[in-house]
Formats: sequence, structure tokens, C-alpha cells
Amino acid sequence: MRNKLLLLAALALPLLSGAQAPDKLDQALKTTIDSNRASAQSQQRIDSIDDSARSMLERYRAATWQAQQLNVYAKQLEQLLGAQDAEKTSLRQQLVEIERTERELTPLMLRMLDSIDKFVSLDLPFLKQERRERIENLKRLMADPEATSAERYRRLLEAYQVEIDYGRSLGVERAQVGSEGTAREVDVLRVGRASLFYLTLDGEEAGRWDAASKQWQPIDNEWRASIKKGLRIAREITAPDVLHLPMPVVAAAGGDK
Repeated sequence: MRNKLLLLAALALPLLSGAQAPDKLDQALKTTIDSNRASAQSQQRIDSIDDSARSMLERYRAATWQAQQLNVYAKQLEQLLGAQDAEKTSLRQQLVEIERTERELTPLMLRMLDSIDKFVSLDLPFLKQERRERIENLKRLMADPEATSAERYRRLLEAYQVEIDYGRSLGVERAQVGSEGTAREVDVLRVGRASLFYLTLDGEEAGRWDAASKQWQPIDNEWRASIKKGLRIAREITAPDVLHLPMPVVAAAGGDK
């Protein structure tokens, strides 16, 4: 009996070893699968790290480019600030000069106004109301605290220019000639600012302004046609032409006439 049991045991050992073989195979397969999974996970981590590295590299490159642009912009700002500082210095200097100029300009403008006022008073008596109104307006402007120096100076120059233009043009106006009791309405011809002539409305009488006596004086009728022609030129009815008129004699530098 004992021998039989030993034999059965001996026969059973190979069977048991054959039963354990599949278990070992499964274990090996499981190990391989786990290894592959681990490898795949490792590869995924590597890929993730690589993507992260690429992303960080792109961000680094972008940050480097942006830093370069900021450096260029900062240099431009430095140049701009330098230019602005120079401009501020220039403006401060200009303000100082403007204040000094205004202090000097006001007395000059007052002298200019006084000169043109006296000039108009002593000049030939043409457009008297218009010219006096211009002077009075300038006086009011000079006394106006709201008016700027630039506006005052501009208006003064305009007045001077108007007076200058009178000296190189023909002019015509309707005026009264004679005393209050015997005043007659006439057409007055201005030849520059050298002389004034008049012609009655009926064309029968002519005269001129005598600067020495400051009076109107009659002249020979032979000048009536020339005066009439001058009036038509001044009114732009006739084309400009040469006029033959008795002009006053200009005194020489030594006092001779």
C-alpha cells in the first residue's frame, strides 16, 4: 500500500508541474503587457514633456522678440523725450522773448497810432469820415483790455496799408465844396494823394485843392475834360489812360520850389 501511494505521488508531480505552466505564461504575458503599458505611459510623458518644451521655446522666442521690440520702442521714447525737453526749453525762451516783445511793442503801437492820426489830419481832405472812423476804431482797440497785441498790431498794419494804397490809385467821391451858405455838391477826383480836383455835377465848373491855403480854388475850364476823364477811369467806366492835369509843384530838398 505504501508503495502504491508513492507511485501515485510520483505520477502526480508532473501533472502538477504541467498545471503551473499556464500560470507562469499568464504571468509573463501580464508582465509584458504591464511593461508595454508603462512604456506607453512613459512615451506619453516624454511626448508631453516635448510638447511642453516646444511650447516653452515658442514662448521664449516670442518673449525675446517682444523684448527686442520694447527695447526699440524705449529708445524711440528716449529720443522723443529728448526732443520734447528741447522743445520745452525753446518754448520757455520764446515766452520770455514774447513778454519782452510785448513790453516793447505796446509803446511802438501807440507811436504808430499817433503818427497815422496826425498824418490823416494833415493830409488831403478826401474820405474824411471813413479815415477818421478807422482811426477812432484803432483808438478803441488799443484801449480794449480784451484785445491781444497781435490783433492790435495787425489792425494798425492794415490801416497803414490802406493809406499807402491811396497814394497809388485814383479815387472818386461825392462831396460838398464851398461855405455852408454856398456849398455845392461836386464829384471829387483824387490823384494818388498828390492832388484833388472837383467837377460840378453839371460839368460847368472845375477846381482843385490848394494845400498851402487849405481851400478849393477854381481852375481854367480847359481842365474840365481831363478831370471828367479821370472820374470815368476812377469809376472803372473807362480804361486807364494818361491824364493831363495841373499837379502841384513838389518842393526840392534844399527848400526851392
